Amino acid sequence: MEITNSELSETAAQAPTADQEAAALDIIRTETVLSRLPIHNLAKKGSVNIQIIKTTPDGKVELKWIVSYSDRYGQARQLAYKLDTIVINHHIDEQGRPLPKMICLGSLRDVADQLNLGGDTNKVRRALRQNASAFITAKFEYRGNDGSKKTLEADFTRYSVVFTGEQLPDGRRADAVYIILNEPYREVLNNAPIRPLDRAYMKMLPPAAQRFYEIISYKIFSAIKNDYPHANISYSEYCTFSAQLRHFERQPVQDQMAKIIRHHKQSGYITAVKYQSTIDADNKPDWIMFLTPGPKARAEFAAAHTRRKVLRQGDAKGNETRDDRQKRNRSMPGEVESTIELAPLQPKFDPVLFSELTRRGINEKKAHELLANLKPGQDQNLIAQLEYAEQTIEEMGDTPNPVRNPAGFIISLVEHNAMLPDNFETSAQRTARLERERKEGERRAAKEARQQLEWEYDDYRDRETDRYIQANAAAFETLKDAKWKEDRERFTFTTESVARIAARNEMQKQITFLTFEEFLERKKQGTDFFLKLVPLSPAPEIASRSAVPDDILSADEMREAKMNSAAATEETAIGSTIQSELESSGGPETEVAVAEMESANGAPEPLPTVKEPEAGPAVPEITLAKEEMPPASGSETQTTPSDSLMIELVSDPALADSLDITAEQGMA
Repeated sequence: MEITNSELSETAAQAPTADQEAAALDIIRTETVLSRLPIHNLAKKGSVNIQIIKTTPDGKVELKWIVSYSDRYGQARQLAYKLDTIVINHHIDEQGRPLPKMICLGSLRDVADQLNLGGDTNKVRRALRQNASAFITAKFEYRGNDGSKKTLEADFTRYSVVFTGEQLPDGRRADAVYIILNEPYREVLNNAPIRPLDRAYMKMLPPAAQRFYEIISYKIFSAIKNDYPHANISYSEYCTFSAQLRHFERQPVQDQMAKIIRHHKQSGYITAVKYQSTIDADNKPDWIMFLTPGPKARAEFAAAHTRRKVLRQGDAKGNETRDDRQKRNRSMPGEVESTIELAPLQPKFDPVLFSELTRRGINEKKAHELLANLKPGQDQNLIAQLEYAEQTIEEMGDTPNPVRNPAGFIISLVEHNAMLPDNFETSAQRTARLERERKEGERRAAKEARQQLEWEYDDYRDRETDRYIQANAAAFETLKDAKWKEDRERFTFTTESVARIAARNEMQKQITFLTFEEFLERKKQGTDFFLKLVPLSPAPEIASRSAVPDDILSADEMREAKMNSAAATEETAIGSTIQSELESSGGPETEVAVAEMESANGAPEPLPTVKEPEAGPAVPEITLAKEEMPPASGSETQTTPSDSLMIELVSDPALADSLDITAEQGMA
């Protein structure tokens, strides 16, 4: 490309030349027949039914294209599309023409690296199978690269896949991943014209924007070659050949296309787009999109036509008309001569902000003007202003004074850099808040789930302890009795429940429980939680002065201990009264009365034994032992407490008098 010195001084600081753009391109040449027709479902979710049938006015089918997917491997989606266009087409281009029957793709890891999958070979394997199992029913005519008319009418898949280690058609074991081109597909590849595309550019584009690039590139090149200011394509045509959802209202159409075209505007492939309403052949609403080629598109065109000639400004041919250039180009098919003019440099704006303005009904010219005149720092707050304007418009819609010109209202707010209320929550803030609430909810749920699992683990330990004690009942009773005896020697007051708890804790030490982590793993596997019964082991020796922990008693056990203490006090009073009566009477009548009382109760009951103090004023310790005895014949069954009580009396005369009074009241 050649430009004058004046042109160079005006444009060098503004934009790179087409030659400079072309030097950075990674050109791949792709066939122009099957690549124009959709094979993949580019939506992230949902299914698509690809079925294109076009007929002539007399009812003859001129295009039939139906794609059916495998139920086992699913529809060929975005990754399968990237695999076809970035990897497989690159290997096909490297082979030249005619193509071999078999093409090596390298290892699965190599393919995953080219697709930036981080070595995930399982995704590559599945995408290959989705592509290989996509069944095509086709019928149409096309022109070959030699200008002859050819026909494709077949039901086929494009290629088969042989993975590493599997057997190739020639009997060898595959040392990598191979595709075997099926004959209808291979014939089209060998005979169809090719067109250049920038592989690096396709790799960076999302799938929908890449598909738009593949479809529109024909028309962009045609516009550049024939010096047209715009390339045009109908919205319905784009939706048909990209397998995209079609809308029938202007705003959803612009919103849908803005998300796709913004990538090409940002890269400089397209500088502007305009929509013109129309109707399609079925009288449905449609729009013609007029696309202005940008510097990147011109660079691709220049790189694809290596024998181009560029006219200097002021050359004698520079005054010829466009019709003259078209005639000259048609008369010189081997040499493409065209004038490549740099598109006027558009100010660089954030494409997201531009899209946010245009999708709210503001035309592109006004959107550029607003962005060019933003106040310092307003670009950071623009989306919030637009959202506030939308909320205000919606709130005023049901009032007597609704906003009648939403776009004008939004423009006014942006031009005046309107301040937002402190309590206004933008969509970004709302999203962040909801995300925080979601994470907090997940944290609480995880904490509660952990607590529930810990409770279940405690229940599991209790069950296994009960199982073990049941299997080793004799050892448990021996250990409990030893604990109880020791407690009576150490403490003024104790109960059998305390000894039972202490014995249970000792028995637990003999059990091998699952760890908490092992318990969780068993729970995930749905394994029943049980332990094998441990054989009876010798009763452990009890430490002579082992203390019972202060917090060993539960609430119920504490209440039981208090009740036992009250009962013990009453029994002590009764025992003291009996002892006093015996000492005061001492006669045979008293002995007879006592014998009759014992006979009535069915069994002799031991009297309190009094231990005389060896020395000092200490009061003797009285042990009141009560045992459950079988009832006498004909008498009612009586149950007496089985706990032995230890009562310590102090040598206080006043306290002794009070005990005597209590005993007398009990006898009365």
